[in-house]
Amino acid sequence: MNFHSRSESLEPFFNPRSVAIIGASRTEGKGGYNIVENLQRLGYPGAVYPINPAGGELLGLPVYKDITMTPDVPDLALIVIQPSGVRDALAACIDRRVRGVIIETAGFGELGSSGAALEHEFARMAREGGIRLMGPNSVGTIDTFSRLDTSLGRLNKLFYPCGELHQGKAGFIGQTGLFTGVFLPLLNEEIGFSKIAALGNKCEVDECDMLEYYSRDDNISFVGMYLESVKDGRRFMSIARDAVRRKPVVVIKSAVTEAGARMSASHTGSIAGEDRVYDAAFRQTGIIRVGGFEQLWDMARAFVLAPLPHGNRVAIINLAGSGCVTAVDACIRHGLRVAGLSPKTLNRCRDVFPSWWKVGSPIDLWTAIETSGFAAAYTTITRAVLEDDGVDAAIVIGGAVDWLPGTEIPSLFAPIVQEHPEKPVLVVNPPGDRTIYQRLLRGFREIGVPCFSSDEAAVTCLAAMCRYRLTKSRLNK
Repeated sequence: MNFHSRSESLEPFFNPRSVAIIGASRTEGKGGYNIVENLQRLGYPGAVYPINPAGGELLGLPVYKDITMTPDVPDLALIVIQPSGVRDALAACIDRRVRGVIIETAGFGELGSSGAALEHEFARMAREGGIRLMGPNSVGTIDTFSRLDTSLGRLNKLFYPCGELHQGKAGFIGQTGLFTGVFLPLLNEEIGFSKIAALGNKCEVDECDMLEYYSRDDNISFVGMYLESVKDGRRFMSIARDAVRRKPVVVIKSAVTEAGARMSASHTGSIAGEDRVYDAAFRQTGIIRVGGFEQLWDMARAFVLAPLPHGNRVAIINLAGSGCVTAVDACIRHGLRVAGLSPKTLNRCRDVFPSWWKVGSPIDLWTAIETSGFAAAYTTITRAVLEDDGVDAAIVIGGAVDWLPGTEIPSLFAPIVQEHPEKPVLVVNPPGDRTIYQRLLRGFREIGVPCFSSDEAAVTCLAAMCRYRLTKSRLNK
């Protein structure tokens, strides 16, 4: 098998034994400084070799004048120098037998034909030299398990100034630096992630290579992608179909309009194809397509935290009648069935309602809150519906307000969720108070329950999970 077709050849981008930074800088805020600082901040256990012709020292590390002077051969080299020097730096990496190179320098195919020609030359050099090459115009990779951050952004001062990166089961691939930049706090605090790869202009390593690699990674159970184009449609469909057999793949495909396609060409040098062709390809392979990043985050929360439902019968628990109506409307639009509750379940629910109230499905529990209190109403009813054989999942809608001062609301649901690990529970807390919403989101995440800001978002995700269960079953026959 060709070296460049083996997914394990991408291992240096995420788990290298040593990293060289060609273009290391003593100027705070420059990419060649930030990368060294980031690696130290995360406690990366491998060797770090700053490279700069001036030599000297950087953040306590010796700076080598060129890559031939490092004590051993780096697994990974990062090129963060001016465009005019990139070709020679790449050639030096190939001569040194470096396994992987990320060109983080911009100014190539996104600027026109002369830059594109250089990218073709870089790809040829990589293939003939037997190395893997990501970029150019990449902003690097992050792996929370190996404590590696090769991204240009200054983690310590800008994108995540406090706390630690949280290990999670989501993996993200994109033709964008947003994953390792402005979205990093959200991914870290609200979802947790395993790996991020910013592909840049994809002159050699592309979305097919990375999706294949992610699909075989046990530390990833959900793949999220941002794509502006696909280099090899036939190969992508084959790899995607195989990936979806193992785990959900959710894609934002941008550049769907003429103006967007023009922007894509100037952004990463890619040219968008017909959108309807992509739509058909995604349907055939079982990829879930979403319209934007907010939906991608919602899908990540749902698939990473909740089990797949065995069917599409959903119990809706809401504190207001109007919320019941909007949730039912959303279920109908997305192909879910509002579960019919058994007489036994309805009788158990009546224990927390006033005697004159008629309990039905969906369950409007405001009068139960008034009669029995918030905790008893929600826990009794949630437990009852999950024990009903006619219920495959539950959507529990509350609100981001301080219902029980001094009590963490997620803790009330923890034992109920543990009793029913086979049934997904999705919680909705419309903000209310954004600070309380964030606290609830993190608290529910800790007990394995995805939290959303709207019933539409929760229903959309649950419907996607139902479809994926059927897709996975079909592909694995």
